[in-house]
Amino acid sequence: MNSTAGTHRLSKAIEVVIWLAGLGVLAANVLLLRQNRSLQDTLAPQIIAGAHLEKLAGLTLDGRFQPLGMPSADSKLLIITFSPGCPACQANQQRWMKLAVALEEKSIRVVWLSRDPVEITREYCVKQGIRLSDALADPPYRTYLQLGLPRVPNTVLVKADGTVEKVWPGRLDEAGWNSMFAYFGERQEMASPLRRQVVAITTGCGSELSQTSAKNCK
Repeated sequence: MNSTAGTHRLSKAIEVVIWLAGLGVLAANVLLLRQNRSLQDTLAPQIIAGAHLEKLAGLTLDGRFQPLGMPSADSKLLIITFSPGCPACQANQQRWMKLAVALEEKSIRVVWLSRDPVEITREYCVKQGIRLSDALADPPYRTYLQLGLPRVPNTVLVKADGTVEKVWPGRLDEAGWNSMFAYFGERQEMASPLRRQVVAITTGCGSELSQTSAKNCK
């Protein structure tokens, strides 16, 4: 009798051990899957000059699906890809705003495309003084891949036929900003704080600009 009871208890103990081992293996596999996904995002290729973009789209900040049209034959489009929580994007923000003002005067459209949901993006745009009508969020997978959104920020200049003319990736240093402004025939100091304030007032948005300094965001 005692022998039978002991055998039963041993069998139950072994069963518990097997279940615990199984849970451990499952947890390890889940962790490995997450690490692999993170690695894939880190190694995802950046968008490069010469790439052809088509059927880009996103959600407007009032939640409507909107295709992103290419510029007219005599113009170009600048797409700023970002994430509100990305430190490198925040570090770029003040200079992006200067550039957007300068390009608006050259009739080059600037679109701010966030990989994050609408509500988070709207809050960020209001805080940073970005015109809400110039921003899109939560793009479909096709757009996400074409614009290399696993890695932000990127500043992407697009020609009328959808061909990427130039890409400025990541958080830019002083030399990078000088190069970008010069590419458009501008000097950084020409985009004055006064001009930024005018744009903020016109849009009805806040004018606080983040100056967070951080490493490149992935």
